[in-house]
Formats: sequence, C-alpha cells, structure tokens
Amino acid sequence: MVLAELAWKMEPVIRPAAWVIDDVSFPKDGHASPGVAAQYCGALGKTANCQVVPSVHLATDAASCPVNWRLFLPEEWDPAQAEEPQQAALRRGQARIPDEVGHVPKWQLAVDMVDELRCWGLDPPLIVADEGYGQDGAFRLALEERGIPYVVAVRSDTTVLPATAQRTTPAWSGTGRN
Repeated sequence: MVLAELAWKMEPVIRPAAWVIDDVSFPKDGHASPGVAAQYCGALGKTANCQVVPSVHLATDAASCPVNWRLFLPEEWDPAQAEEPQQAALRRGQARIPDEVGHVPKWQLAVDMVDELRCWGLDPPLIVADEGYGQDGAFRLALEERGIPYVVAVRSDTTVLPATAQRTTPAWSGTGRN
C-alpha cells in the first residue's frame, strides 16, 4: 500500500497530463542481484549487465513522479523458461525470489501496473511510451481494450492499416514464382 499512498498523494499535486511508461535501469557488476542479466541498459545506452525496472510516472511539462514499478525478471531467471533451469533455480534461491514470481514480459508488467493504479481510483489521462513498449502490438491492444488513449513510438518500418483493411494475395499472373 506504500505505492498506493504515494500515488494518491502525488496525483492532486502533479495533476498529470499523461502517465509515462518507461524503464529505469541499474548497471550491476556480478550476477547475484535479482534480475541481473545482459540486457539493454538505458543508463549506459547499450546492452550491459543490469537490473531493469519498468515504471509508471505521473507527468506534466513541469513535474513527474514514479508511482508504480516492478522488477523485470529476464527469462534466464525463470526455471520454466530458462535454457539452464537448474542454474536459474539456484540463482533465484540465493536471491530469495519466491517460486510464484516468474518472467513476465515488460509490456505485461506495464499493463498490470496501469490496471493496479486504476484499481486505486486513478484514471490515466493519456499513456505515453517509447518504442520498447509501442512496438508491441499486445501492449497497444491492451490499452485499446481498456479504452485508454495513448501515444507511443514505433519503428519506421511499422505498417499502419485502417481497421477495415484485409490482407490479400494477388492472383498469379503466370510469370515469376507461384
């Protein structure tokens, strides 16, 4: 409930224009800290050994405050998904990660945090996220299903089609591959 109290206190102070979903990363040496893996580290601007924490911030042009966050556990920390399940189980035990906590994609952690904030009585005016989230169709669909407006970055090669579009294959003309 500490995060709920923080969110309730900061929402009327900030009066957010948007909720910003982003990752906070913590560079690390070694592999003992929970969730540490070679992954993109925004603090360093490259792939490096770090922990990643997806977060939701209440934001305006003048202020922002993180009000919800989760530790991201890469697949290699989840015995059910790791290439080396015994190593994953050993690391989890040493880091005291409960058995019921497993790998969850970042986009799903973000949606879960938004849902939790909404359960606390807060309503997002707009969700803003970078390409790391915006490129994921499941993330965008989850926001659409909840009726939450959003602005997200996507790669330049992303195809945008009207909802009524249907993919078709042209009839074979008799030349080229069939």
